[in-house]
Amino acid sequence: MNRKSYPFFIYSGLLNSEHYDKIGSAIWLFLWFISSTTKEHVKDGIKWGIVLGHKPVKAREMADVFAVSEKTVRRWLESLEQHEYIKTVRAPYGLIVSVKHSKRFTPKKTLTRPEATDRTISADHRDKNVRREIDITKNHTAEEAINEIAAHFIRLRSAQEGRSVYPSPRDYQAIARIVSLGASAQEAIKWLGECFTAFEQRRTSSAETIKAFSYCAKFMEDRLNARIAGRTITTKKERNTIHDKTNDRADTGRPEKRKTSITGGQTGRIRQKPL
Repeated sequence: MNRKSYPFFIYSGLLNSEHYDKIGSAIWLFLWFISSTTKEHVKDGIKWGIVLGHKPVKAREMADVFAVSEKTVRRWLESLEQHEYIKTVRAPYGLIVSVKHSKRFTPKKTLTRPEATDRTISADHRDKNVRREIDITKNHTAEEAINEIAAHFIRLRSAQEGRSVYPSPRDYQAIARIVSLGASAQEAIKWLGECFTAFEQRRTSSAETIKAFSYCAKFMEDRLNARIAGRTITTKKERNTIHDKTNDRADTGRPEKRKTSITGGQTGRIRQKPL
């Protein structure tokens, strides 16, 4: 299945034999729950990650993500819940899933790189570690932007629908793509408002609503491309202006070159010089 990818944050503590024995192949579903966590809340001293805004998810939908059977997904769910990695609540249209001890939105200041055990580590390796830290920070910033945009999109959709709605995995993928193209959260939120306003002006029935973020994605891509094109045009104009000034002799104060005459400046009949 061809889906857009985006980064998300997990702790390396998950990678040990204890968790391997408990989770097994269900790790794939657990990682999907972590990546689909939209916000967190603390209850009785435990931080819970809310998966897809607590939108009920069907086993069939989860199975489609990994191209496995519903039976496999139910086995994974049973294993994860048995070992208290997740908590599920049955709803009329699926399961409401929460991730226990969620660390999806870890503050930037707590992001640290592993300490080097070899004090003679080369400068090149240090540079790589620094770059890795920068990459983690960038990824975390992207996550914040994605979730901020998703929250605003859902507020607009809920107001339009007249009921509470939740983002789908495809919504998050479309949002992640917009962020990866260079749109900031502020820009995306502004363009979302413009997209919904334009839709309201065109729709003829209250039953017509925006069902997915992908509807606004094209609208936002056009504005993003226009912004990039505008910068390119401005840069070219600035370069041309500088080039014109450089080639303008009047601005440089240089005297204009005189044309050389083959007659030495004489006019009329020119006498032949004696040999």
